[in-house]
Amino acid sequence: MAEDRYRWAEPGLDEVADGVFRCPLPLPGDALRAVNSYLLRGDRGWTFIDCGWDRPESRAGLEDAMTHLGSSLREVSTIFATHVHRDHLGAAGWIRSESGAWLTLGLGDRDTQLAFAGDPASARRSSLDRLHYCSAEDVAALLVEEARGRAEDSWVPPAPDIYLKGGELLLPGGFELQVLATPGHTRGHLCLFDSSRKLLFAGDHVLPQITPSLGVELPAGDSPLARFMESLELVRELPAELVLPAHGPTFQGLRGRVDELLDHHRARLNSCLEVVSGRGSTPRQVAEALPWTRRRKRFSELDPFNQMLAVFESEAHLLVLAERAQLVAEISDGSVRYLSAASGGRPTAGQ
Repeated sequence: MAEDRYRWAEPGLDEVADGVFRCPLPLPGDALRAVNSYLLRGDRGWTFIDCGWDRPESRAGLEDAMTHLGSSLREVSTIFATHVHRDHLGAAGWIRSESGAWLTLGLGDRDTQLAFAGDPASARRSSLDRLHYCSAEDVAALLVEEARGRAEDSWVPPAPDIYLKGGELLLPGGFELQVLATPGHTRGHLCLFDSSRKLLFAGDHVLPQITPSLGVELPAGDSPLARFMESLELVRELPAELVLPAHGPTFQGLRGRVDELLDHHRARLNSCLEVVSGRGSTPRQVAEALPWTRRRKRFSELDPFNQMLAVFESEAHLLVLAERAQLVAEISDGSVRYLSAASGGRPTAGQ
């Protein structure tokens, strides 16, 4: 049964609609297993939607796919990255150098792209600062220890040729792709909707098997969960007959899956509210009190990276509860603590 769950990640090409090919690219050592790159055959070249890590495995997978399709990377005209994360934007610079293709990225991801391109080490340190803000110094220490002796990551997110803000219509030779701004997973996350084929290229916005991570981008954003839930409502009513996610198999039933994700986060908000103690709780304490993954793992059972994700996601939920005046955020010595509004806590400037 576990193998069936990951069958979608097996290498190969799957024509999911006329002229639209799903190409899973491997993510070695990552729990996600693979990322789906979608290759669209237009009458003026190919459009790639997401393109995997900038690693030999992704490069080989894309080259093999294009050879199988009787073409080559030189025929790629457009690369659309749904967001700035490396499994989506990673190989874009290399593909562009091979083909001269135009590269697009969401405008909301510009600050993240510039931060990592300008000073990658400083940008990564900001995640440790954020863990301090959440009182998760222990998780920060584990991440620092893990990084010792590991080769320095040299990937720098390539600058796009154009930033998209949502509302544009892309016309890559035979396709009419409406650009939808869907912030949440990242500030600049974008989806594409093909109304004639009734296809939604969903990136990491609507996934069939897991809930997208929230609150982990750098520099820190505004209220990622609030934006995510608003964005889910935006796509819920689309007349999509097939959803093409970045991770997992293609699926039908967009509205039902959106409702599942919204219900999950509503339940999570209630759980966060319930575990905040009378004296107040930090995001780190809330993360430790909650179960994680569909296997309902304890916080201590997660590896340091996923502990970081858990802390940041807990903070995203607590922030929404504060925005709804159900909790009050108090900041002291660079750390935040959330108290029940009924306890008489007062907000502190500087959040």
